[in-house]
Amino acid sequence: MNIGGFMNFEITDRAKEKLLLMKEQNLPITIMRYPAGLLGIKYIIVPAKQTENDKLYNVDGFDIIVNKDCEFENKTVKIDYGGLVLKDFIVTPKVS
Repeated sequence: MNIGGFMNFEITDRAKEKLLLMKEQNLPITIMRYPAGLLGIKYIIVPAKQTENDKLYNVDGFDIIVNKDCEFENKTVKIDYGGLVLKDFIVTPKVS
């Protein structure tokens, strides 16, 4: 298990509700990069198990795995849930 370094998380109440559902179903909570076509890279939350180089953070009682391909060191990551048409997690990194 690789414990993560410095990274802040902001999790909205809507996102906490959905993360709690994942936790209750024993689904791992993993942030991964996802190609978004012309928009570049999007970050998503998927139920994927931790691999050797991923980092694990405990935030507000949630074990959040950050995939090794995500470049979040020294940043704040906001996790929200919503959307106009399709509801999903919205993961937004920002410089601290």
